Amino acid sequence: MSKIDLAPYGLDAKQSATYLAMLELGPASVLEVAKKSGVNRSMLYGVLDALVDKGLVYQSLRGKKTKFVARDPEALQGLLVQKVEQFSKLLPELKAMANSGGSKPIVTVHEGIEGIKQAYLGSVHSKEKKLYAFVGVESLLSKTNILENFWDDEFKKERRKRNVFGQLLAPNNAAGKKFQLKDNQNFRESRLVDAARYNFPAEALVYDDTVAFISYTPHEEFAIQIKSPAIAQTLKMAWRFMWEASRR
Repeated sequence: MSKIDLAPYGLDAKQSATYLAMLELGPASVLEVAKKSGVNRSMLYGVLDALVDKGLVYQSLRGKKTKFVARDPEALQGLLVQKVEQFSKLLPELKAMANSGGSKPIVTVHEGIEGIKQAYLGSVHSKEKKLYAFVGVESLLSKTNILENFWDDEFKKERRKRNVFGQLLAPNNAAGKKFQLKDNQNFRESRLVDAARYNFPAEALVYDDTVAFISYTPHEEFAIQIKSPAIAQTLKMAWRFMWEASRR
């Protein structure tokens, strides 16, 4: 049996096993398909009916015998394209529903290192293609290199893929200077601020109408995301004020 799994593409486990078996068999009887796929014959009829309805399988009459034939994989691709097109038509209505709540903010809490990573990865979908941040570099580096490695690898790759550039403020200390040296390779620009006054113990990440407050101190590992145009705009103003007064 093939190890390919078509479940992510709209077929359940039995449908996936049956379709893959039929691709290998060519025209086949129900008995032949059952043996090849491992799907119980009594259940296979319903599975075949479902695949026929999806347009992935058709019946072929050869004399008095009925054979089932899998259509080319392009048929599955066409099915997925059709679903995407249908969803695209539905998307404006879904967006309207999402905005029907008016000015009510959306607050999401992410816990632990994995939760923090999810908060970062959410920002790579920025419509403005720009991230603004106050970064608590010293707090980050004093605890673990997990997030630093994440920044240098996965987070950077996802931002580059979507052309989302970062502009960051960091304290002017050894950790901040080390952080700044990686700007070019990490698709970002950072400026340094007086560490005696602004050695941020946590991070504030701002993009579009969302603010993510991220804490990675020795006693805390969480991120709080607030989707609020007013709060995001206010934080951007504070960030811009410090950016213009900071050192390159």
